[in-house]
Order: sequence, then structure tokens, then C-alpha cells
Amino acid sequence: MRKKRAQVTRRSSRKKRSAKGFSLPKGMPIRGINWRVITVLSIVILPFLIVTTISSWIQKPENLTIQSVEVQGDLKYLDKATLQPIIKPFMKTNLYLLDKKGLEEEIEFNHWVYSASLTSMWPDKLVIKIHEQQPIAFWGEDGMVNEFGEVIDVSLPLQRNKLPMLFSPFDKGREMVENYVEIRKWMKEFPVDIVAFTEDRRGSWLLKLANGIKVKVGRQEHERRLRRFIVGYSNRLINQVKKIDTVDLRYTNGFSVKWI
Repeated sequence: MRKKRAQVTRRSSRKKRSAKGFSLPKGMPIRGINWRVITVLSIVILPFLIVTTISSWIQKPENLTIQSVEVQGDLKYLDKATLQPIIKPFMKTNLYLLDKKGLEEEIEFNHWVYSASLTSMWPDKLVIKIHEQQPIAFWGEDGMVNEFGEVIDVSLPLQRNKLPMLFSPFDKGREMVENYVEIRKWMKEFPVDIVAFTEDRRGSWLLKLANGIKVKVGRQEHERRLRRFIVGYSNRLINQVKKIDTVDLRYTNGFSVKWI
């Protein structure tokens, strides 16, 4: 009878790996986790959440309210204090929610403001730049005309004898200003200032000089007539100024004088 061999139990040559202290080899991905998707989501979602949170916070007017307002500009006639009641109602908010267009329009309703522009200085300062009206002449008895030839509703009574008076019954302030500039060029050597330049409904020009003499220039040949007047004034009229009321240049080869 054969003897039954003892059953030999072989020990596995592989050692069991302990879960404790286990780590993946460098560069080996963990199964079931898509790190690329997580990275993309982090790049997209995280900034979105931050922007949404900040936007929600800044949408509330009580957050980061405007703390200071600076009015800038070379202001000769406009008193900054007159702008405060206009600006104040707009300041109960932050720079993000500020109605800039509305504030600019309100400021420009002031007759002395030609234009206004607003600049936000984050986080809580507003700068208002004012371009003030620059009156260069009176327009008739009531208004004035600015540097762009626009008739403006302002008044400078103390400048009445310092600035010239322009007027036309038509809406042509710019043209009158341009014509006045031309007259000043033609008469730059003339010893007497022009205090008034007007035009009637027929387009006929009339000048008034600082010495009281009125000069009827007419509707045509303005430069030629005025140059002729300058020569005649220097040669024959300069010593009789106080006796002259009006000089009429509307003649082909000369002019007439109306004496007082």
C-alpha cells in the first residue's frame, strides 16, 4: 500500500501589500477621477463665482458709496458752490451704479457750463471736469456769444464796456463772430477799438467805434471800404473826431460824413 504523501502548502512568493502608507507611482492617474475635467471646471467656475459675488455686492448702493467729489476746470465765472445742490442727490450710491449721463446733463443745464465730463477714481472718488463758457462779446442787449459763436443766456454787466457787442436779427452767431475777427484783422493798425458790430435785416453792416463814431459799411466790398476808411480817417478825420456822428462808406470811390 502506497503511503499517502503529506500535502505541502506552498507560501505565495508575493507579499501582501499593506494599505498603510500606500501611494501611487508618480504620474499614475487615480482610476475613476478625471483631473482634466476638474481643472477646467476650477478655471471656469471659480472666477465666475468670484465675479458673481462681487457683482451682487456692488449692486447694492450702500456698499462702497462715493466719499469725495472733485470739481476741476479753469473757472472764471462759475461758482463751484452752485453745483453742489445738483451733485448731492447723485452721490447716495457707488461709482458702479452712478448715473453719469444724468449727472452730466444736470450740470450742463447751468448756463455757465459748456460741457461736463465725469471720471471715476476707484474705489470712492468722482472727478468732474468742467469746460466753462467763454463769452467773447455781448449779443444785443440781453445775451452773450461764446468762443464758438453760440448765443448763450449769461450776463456780465461789469464787462459791458470791456467786451464788444455783436448782433444780427438772424440766428448766425458763428458767422458774426467770424466776420468780427476778420474786421479786427483788417483794422489791426486802426487806433480806435470797435465796441459794436451789428447787421440789419438786409445784411448791411454797421460798426460803432469807442470814440462814438458810427461807420456804415453796407452789404458788400467790406474789406475794400474799411481800408479806404482807415486811410481817410488818418489823413482827414482824426482831428475832427468830436464833430463826427456817422461815416457812410457805401460809395464807389469815397465816403460821406455826417457831422454833429
